[in-house]
Amino acid sequence: MLNPCSALLAQYMYKDRCTIARQVETTDDIGADVYEMKDIYTNVPCKLGQTGQSSMNGQSTDRAFMIQDHLRLSLPIGYDVKENDIITIQHKGQTFVMRSDTPFKYMSHQEIALFRISEA
Repeated sequence: MLNPCSALLAQYMYKDRCTIARQVETTDDIGADVYEMKDIYTNVPCKLGQTGQSSMNGQSTDRAFMIQDHLRLSLPIGYDVKENDIITIQHKGQTFVMRSDTPFKYMSHQEIALFRISEA
């Protein structure tokens, strides 16, 4: 049974949905140890928020400038999210694919800093 705070979060705050995937060790068909991406949790209720603006770090490659995006994800505390998990978030018709940082857990929920580095 949900505590009253968790029930309110689920009802009023968690309007987004996400899938959490990570690399897991497995064995291929010839017996070699390999890693593959596996969905750990799907259709997780969550809330995506912005922590700052996207920024260009001024560091150019031979092709483009690098852009850093930083977002914050709130979700119920019962999910075991690990650093560098790949999280795909559905937010108001938009899809974000981000990497997770270390979760910060409260009594009622957890917050996870998300980041993505891409080229402009």
